[in-house]
Amino acid sequence: MSGVASSYALLAAATCATLVSVPLALHYLSKERFGLWALMSSVGGYLSLIDLGMSGSVARLLIDHKDERKGGAYGSLVQTGTLVLVAQGVLLFAACWVLAPWLSPALDIPRELQGEFTWLMRWQGALLGQSFCLRIFNQLLFAHQRMDLINYAQIGSAGVSLALLWAFFRAGGGVLSLVWAALPSQLCGAAAMAFCCWRLGLFPAARCWGRPSWGSFVELFTYGKDLFLVALGGQLILASQTAIITRRLGLDVAAAWSVGTRAFNLVSQLIWKIYDAAAPGFAEMVTQGEKRLALDRYRTVFVMSVSFAAFCAVGYALCNSLFVSVWTAGKNRIMWPPINDVLLGIWMIVSAAVHCHNCFVSLTKKIGFMRFVFFVEGSVFVVAALIVAGIGQLPGIILCSIVCSLVFSCAYGTWRVMRMFDLGFREVAWRWLVPMWAFLLRFAPVAAVTWYLAHGLAILPRLAIHCLLCGTAGAYLLAKYGIPPAFQTELVNRMPKPAGRMLARVFGSPGPSKDLASGGV
Repeated sequence: MSGVASSYALLAAATCATLVSVPLALHYLSKERFGLWALMSSVGGYLSLIDLGMSGSVARLLIDHKDERKGGAYGSLVQTGTLVLVAQGVLLFAACWVLAPWLSPALDIPRELQGEFTWLMRWQGALLGQSFCLRIFNQLLFAHQRMDLINYAQIGSAGVSLALLWAFFRAGGGVLSLVWAALPSQLCGAAAMAFCCWRLGLFPAARCWGRPSWGSFVELFTYGKDLFLVALGGQLILASQTAIITRRLGLDVAAAWSVGTRAFNLVSQLIWKIYDAAAPGFAEMVTQGEKRLALDRYRTVFVMSVSFAAFCAVGYALCNSLFVSVWTAGKNRIMWPPINDVLLGIWMIVSAAVHCHNCFVSLTKKIGFMRFVFFVEGSVFVVAALIVAGIGQLPGIILCSIVCSLVFSCAYGTWRVMRMFDLGFREVAWRWLVPMWAFLLRFAPVAAVTWYLAHGLAILPRLAIHCLLCGTAGAYLLAKYGIPPAFQTELVNRMPKPAGRMLARVFGSPGPSKDLASGGV
């Protein structure tokens, strides 16, 4: 519970930081330079693939060995993983330093901005290299299910970064301020996590550290290479848009994309955290062979995730374009059409299902053909988006994302979960989605009518009405129809009595716990 609460606290902190940092950056930077930073963030994601899946591999394999800290294997894994990540960080920094001048013309950066882009990329390489060298502390806390401490450290880091960003902008640092602020704040967050690992005794016991070994490296690489291919495909799917837009539509449109999708990225993280908070527990269930318990818990998490995604998608479609207009009011105001938000809302729901299914498959360490599915999907998306960008503009690019996700990763993830738990297609692809459809078919028409009736009002009153609708009718319908009956009963029983009685009235007295497999969904 503390992991879930802290993850949402982290997201709230990240939201506050974004609410402040974007208008701050737009005040001190032109749209083109802001778009330059958005492009650099996208390029940085590709450069991080030099990780080759090792970060995820270390975190997952530590779970298998964390209860054997006196045998030497745990210490050997920690040391081997640390050395590999440090070597990758140094290599990444060197690659950024060398490649930076060559990427500017390749990405069609305007000549007057190429010098800034080169130095921005080099500093970004320093930031990414530092993150690689410090990742082991995060992975140790993850393996021991202390996500709360990771989240608190990142909250503190976000606060330090925001303060430094303002100071560097005031001092005339320009676009480089965005990297300079992140370097010391990242170091502070890692130091806090290292202290927590020491206080909790998560490092190997004295004289039980073992030594770095080729066997540990092979174990890490065997699992990591599959995660790398999945990560490469995910990067093509989720982070290619900025580069495609820059190349086909220009830096100013890339800046609009970066701002217009900030809320989408934050809300998607909010949705994914339902699964992410449960991931360490799922990994232990898989390791211990608790298949029935894993199915029951996973089904509940999946149903909750897609139902919540539907709620967020409708709210996002109602509010985001209005919010962007208010948020960026000033000399560099961003215009963001509502059609983009409707399509992004659909992608939000699809992404929630993809995230749950395929991340759960990854935890089993049996990646299988999934290593190729994401790469094929990403490749098809990039080609299709480059073709349609000139005609369909941003809506065409978003539509390509939706179609590719449905055809490839969503279909494959559903099939793998069916096979893993010996379930039928109707069970996973339909019955698990019934609560989401029950909510969506009630709330979406109400939202559409409200949008139509309020369309003639000024921006701020419309935004207030839409937010009020989501916070009242939307939240009520989500609680009543979007939560599985079995979990409704569990919530009522676990809440303090006054809150439990109130929830029981909202749920309609769900009664005794039901097994989702026997009709709960």
